Amino acid sequence: MRGVSLLYPIALIVITSIIVLNALVPREARGMIQEASTSERTTDVKALFAETLELPHLIQVAVERNPKVKAAKARWQATIEQYPQVTALPDPMFMYGYFLRSVETRVGPQRHRVSFSQAFPYPGTLDAAGEVVKKAIVIERVKHEQVIRDLIVQLKLSYHELAYLQRAIELTRQNHELVASILTIATARYAEGKVALNDVLKAQSQLAQLEYDLVLLEELRRVEHANIQGILSVPSTTQLGATVLVPYEPLDATLADVEKQALSKRQELRIAALTIEKATEGIALAELQTKPMLKFDLMTIETGKALMFDAPGSGKNPFSIGVGVTIPWSSLKNSGKVREAQQNREAVTANKRVLEDETKVALQKTYFRLENARRLIELYEMTLIPQAGAAIEVAEEWHQEGPKSIAGFLETQSVWLNFNLARLRAIADYQQNVARLEQLVGGKIDDLHTTQ
Repeated sequence: MRGVSLLYPIALIVITSIIVLNALVPREARGMIQEASTSERTTDVKALFAETLELPHLIQVAVERNPKVKAAKARWQATIEQYPQVTALPDPMFMYGYFLRSVETRVGPQRHRVSFSQAFPYPGTLDAAGEVVKKAIVIERVKHEQVIRDLIVQLKLSYHELAYLQRAIELTRQNHELVASILTIATARYAEGKVALNDVLKAQSQLAQLEYDLVLLEELRRVEHANIQGILSVPSTTQLGATVLVPYEPLDATLADVEKQALSKRQELRIAALTIEKATEGIALAELQTKPMLKFDLMTIETGKALMFDAPGSGKNPFSIGVGVTIPWSSLKNSGKVREAQQNREAVTANKRVLEDETKVALQKTYFRLENARRLIELYEMTLIPQAGAAIEVAEEWHQEGPKSIAGFLETQSVWLNFNLARLRAIADYQQNVARLEQLVGGKIDDLHTTQ
């Protein structure tokens, strides 16, 4: 019974401390934990992409399956778990001491000693540490967004490249069939003495070039297939169908509009701004950590019955309460901690300015390539391809009337094919540069039609 009565006040203090520590974890931290712990969906990739590849479905599956996204999410969750750690009081200390040689006192022999101590940081220190972690949590959340953004951009680049290659293969194969038929005709007419040898050689060389182009395009297509399979994190044996061409829509946004959006929404710049805020909170925390820390002690000693039964206070356990405080005597250490936090803020502030300058330069280069691709698309669609088509019609009429040379017809057909391939290349370049702009602005670009 004496042991139970001895431990009761200690147990009461421990239980009270646990209740207080749990109360220090606010609802917003629990909400962030739930937000980062969303359930994942599973998708049958083989059934979804066996026939056709649609970009929205590819993006959905990539975000669900890609290990980079999962790793970023895990880092976000791990940072959330830091909050209850830094905002909790230091662990209390429970100590038990046994007297190897009991101490005889007037009221009885002292045989056991039990103590409980709890340290309390300077007021506001735990809150300041929590604010630092809150900024770190938001930073990891934005980094998670950044990983998803980069994954989507990478997928778009590969998707538009694959779309170009598939259509280039189809167009080249059709032209190969046409040149093969022309070669057959040229060979027959050469045997009859109706065409020159140069026509046959021209058709043979052009056919060989088309065969080489088909082999090259097929190999590039397999490379892009492997790239998309890697992004989706699916086996290399997964079959991928034909792409669904994304309509070409000119971007209605000036460089100034894109730059304004990038400076306000790009994840790297948001992370830099949050890092500055975190460094500012770190300065406040460093200043509080140089303050003294309070320590509270509670101790009792188990005392046996006195040898003299009539001694007053015989067998009573003494209780003591103690209060201590740390002495931050090293001014050099304390001031160094604050100066370190201040220099960290200076570094991240300068880093943000560097990122802003680099963003502007990258936007200028990408926007130029975007506009150049747009001009090429207009040139091929409005001028060069129609002219080449008209030239083919004239050449076909001339050919049906009995041409003296097939080489001219083959040359005209080759020009038409190259113009159409160049148009497909320009469209793919345009779509890819839009994706690169989205990476620089931090998401989908706001058109003027939606912002006005």
